[in-house]
Amino acid sequence: MLARSRLGLKVIAVLIAVLLWVIVSARQPTRGYVRVVVEPELDSSLALLEQPPELRALVSGRAVDIVKLRTTPPVVHRILDGDVPDTLELDIAASDVRLPPELAGQVQVLDVNPRSVILRFGTRASARVAVVSDGRILVANAQGARAADSVHFEPATVRITGPRRLIRQMRSVHPHSLTIAQDDTLPHVADLDTTGLGVHVIPAQVKVVLRRGPTP
Repeated sequence: MLARSRLGLKVIAVLIAVLLWVIVSARQPTRGYVRVVVEPELDSSLALLEQPPELRALVSGRAVDIVKLRTTPPVVHRILDGDVPDTLELDIAASDVRLPPELAGQVQVLDVNPRSVILRFGTRASARVAVVSDGRILVANAQGARAADSVHFEPATVRITGPRRLIRQMRSVHPHSLTIAQDDTLPHVADLDTTGLGVHVIPAQVKVVLRRGPTP
């Protein structure tokens, strides 16, 4: 009976020793690899064809903190504007890796692998642009015709779709020339001029209304 009691005490002592070792080890500095998520912040004209690949970062810190990073991985943020090429090689450094705020002072990022990722964007895009007269809407009276001082288009903006390199350069579209009598306040329909633009415009027509102004 006494031997069994001693054996039980020895087992408990061993378990306590193992538990203390685990606790102490978890707080000792160590190194390990964790996954890193790439999260680019894209311009509205960009669309990724595929999700960026994940990276691996070599980090140094307490084992317990490194374990936390395996459930809440660090990220790489990068702002990309509409002028990037369709295929972009994005260089990544250890300093680009952002740790969760609660671990930022506890863990150090030593290295990242690979040190670049390839991002591929769709070659087509869409955007909304303004409809502007650009001197195309004329006001006619007894003396002749002149460019309208103030014109209202409905809708005021239209959606253009086409190659991304063209979309990001366009800021407006124009109607075909239209002449309206000076005292005419009724809405007229004008076709939008897409000649040579290389994009698709929706809608292709807009309503045009002259805004009253001083008589010349």
